[in-house]
Amino acid sequence: MIDIKFEIGGRRVDPRNMRDALEGAMLSAVQDGLRKKVGSCRCPDHGQAPKLLGKGRSLDKLNFEVTGCCEKVIEEVKRKLGSN
Repeated sequence: MIDIKFEIGGRRVDPRNMRDALEGAMLSAVQDGLRKKVGSCRCPDHGQAPKLLGKGRSLDKLNFEVTGCCEKVIEEVKRKLGSN
């Protein structure tokens, strides 16, 4: 399964355990959307799933970092997200 994590303001956050329910719902929606778009991505050589980390100073300033076992899986995620 694809690993999607968030870091806001330098702190790791979990959408299910946020103080602000609206922000938690927004992050959950982002997470669900990413799973739909790239959840099936696997490295064709190693069978590994990618990892995504959404980082930013605030919820509306998130940038995503994609990591994986090799460049093939990273490029596949970027292609599916339309960010080549």
